[in-house]
Amino acid sequence: MTGGWANNDELASSGIFESVHSGLTVQLIATPRAQLMTCKADEAAALVLKRNTDRYDHLPVLDLAAGEERIVGLFNASNFFKAPPPDGQVRNHMLPLAEEYLIGADASILDFVIDADSKPCRLVLAGARIAGLVSLSDLQRLPVRAALFALITGLEIAMTEAIRRRYPTTAEWMHHLSQGRRDALREQIEESRRDDGFVDDLLFTQFCDKADIIRKSVSFSRSMTKTRDWFTEIQKLRDNLAHANEYAASPDHARHVCGVVRNLLTLKTEIVGDVSSSG
Repeated sequence: MTGGWANNDELASSGIFESVHSGLTVQLIATPRAQLMTCKADEAAALVLKRNTDRYDHLPVLDLAAGEERIVGLFNASNFFKAPPPDGQVRNHMLPLAEEYLIGADASILDFVIDADSKPCRLVLAGARIAGLVSLSDLQRLPVRAALFALITGLEIAMTEAIRRRYPTTAEWMHHLSQGRRDALREQIEESRRDDGFVDDLLFTQFCDKADIIRKSVSFSRSMTKTRDWFTEIQKLRDNLAHANEYAASPDHARHVCGVVRNLLTLKTEIVGDVSSSG
């Protein structure tokens, strides 16, 4: 044997994934302030909606007091896409500037994705200045794809380490797989040994294999059926990301992704906790 091609300890290091996510920041997917469509607090809301031909969901609201363009809130134009335009000025219908509508430019993309379904628009702070805006539709951007795939890879590595610690031998974890999957894996392992490319039995398992083993090995805080559904949704997202398919092409799909990400983080926490408690 010529030596392994992968260093499992290095791959499993949480520091690697922290570095990845710290480098994938909200600033990479935000629309810069200079490119934003804005409106003024004293404008007629109906006129603003008529001008919004590109149907932006949220428009930053400006107050021109003292000759300075200050953003003082957000006008949720999407509330009126299917409803009659409201009477009065924008200031009567806007969301006043508040902490829940702000996010730092250096925050990780996942910080935004985790609750983007309930906070679909955030003004991006760079220092003490609002430098742009990020919205639910930005989940389609390439840096988000990278952040999500890294997150799922982190889950898969956590599952691999949990299986390795719980089952000292290959036969023990293989017992949780179907006969068809066991036969396929044994064939791949034997072929790899013949070609002098063998590293680790677990490296031949697919995401679904690891999920099946983990579901039958870890005590989760929900039913096995629901846990299986969560893993299935995570794998669907993984496959879409890996094959460059659409995964957040509509608001409903984007909101679904936010829920899948929260479920993934919950599963990973439970897997790591179970391994720690079992010694």
